[in-house]
Amino acid sequence: MKINNVCIVGGSGFVGKHIANLLTTREINVRIPTRHRERAKELLVLPTADVVEADVHDAAALDRLLVGMDAVINLAGILHGDFRAVHVELPRKIVAACTRNGITRLLHMSALNAGIDRPSEYLRSKGEGERIVMTSSLTATAFRPSVIFGPGDSSLNLFARLARWLPVLPLASPDAKFQPVFVENVAQAFAASLENPDTIGQSYDLCGPQCYTLRQLVAYAAHITGHNPAIIGLSD
Repeated sequence: MKINNVCIVGGSGFVGKHIANLLTTREINVRIPTRHRERAKELLVLPTADVVEADVHDAAALDRLLVGMDAVINLAGILHGDFRAVHVELPRKIVAACTRNGITRLLHMSALNAGIDRPSEYLRSKGEGERIVMTSSLTATAFRPSVIFGPGDSSLNLFARLARWLPVLPLASPDAKFQPVFVENVAQAFAASLENPDTIGQSYDLCGPQCYTLRQLVAYAAHITGHNPAIIGLSD
């Protein structure tokens, strides 16, 4: 399959910027909706990027965004707020808009350990959104990344900032395990699958090569910024 034009929902976010940059180097045209165009200034310089102010939750706006597109990448996700609106209803609207506009290829960002029977609302909503996408009539591929790190992330960089200012860092569940994955590897996985028919109908866990405890990750983030706060482990 040949893909020339891609709409990236959530393309102005942390992972989306890396995917957009990678696709433009391959001379693929990317359309990136955002609520505030001024906040996506760094994307405006990409040679084949079209940054458009739009509300992706509006069906009519989605239809306009998908005109002329060959594929859609949905990266929309939140850590706080209305999980159902973003993780469940938006994927449902994107699937419907793709169907209306004759687009069959959809790449979807889920989450590691997502599932409708999981203990957290975040993972349950991610699992339901993935189910909606993967049981649709579209040629879809889902990705389930672990914690994603890289320039501008909200995980290691957050710990590093806290370590600069706090002599003591209290951590809930300090022994919880993570297998962080580099943002460029996530972007490469999306880009590599876009035109690969073998990935259709598949869901891929995206993890780095090594497991760490939360305590180890926080200590590492503090260390590389030249700080050594006392890390106090709390209960679950």
